[in-house]
Amino acid sequence: MKPLFALASLAVLAGCAAPGTAGLSVDQLETERYQLTERRRLPIDFPQVQQNLFRHAKVCGETYTFEMVPRESAFGRVVYRPTPDAGWDHSVVLGLTLLHNRTINVKAYSYYPGQMDRVHRMLTAMMKPDACGVDNSWENKLDVDD
Repeated sequence: MKPLFALASLAVLAGCAAPGTAGLSVDQLETERYQLTERRRLPIDFPQVQQNLFRHAKVCGETYTFEMVPRESAFGRVVYRPTPDAGWDHSVVLGLTLLHNRTINVKAYSYYPGQMDRVHRMLTAMMKPDACGVDNSWENKLDVDD
């Protein structure tokens, strides 16, 4: 009886343990805790984002993935994965919200700190697809906070 009780207790304690990063979901990543920065009212819509990412990949060889949030027409993501099988804990995510005036708001997320250069490169790929480095010339200077 005691071994059974010990195993049951161990199972309960294991369930209470903090989740590791290997199981980090995109919903857990896209929270205020992991938000790096945001931009508002970017003059671009989802089809333009996708077209610009394709052009940037062709011109610069940097590939970012555009994806729609399932069952949501006003929410999308641009995702950077260092390897094709990288989990959300190793990815950098730009959460996109399409506004009624066809502009977007962007929030950048990363589990690990020190990813602002990657975020700037992703934003450049979206806004200036022919630029193969960071190009902030498109920035709305009122929104720049870093």
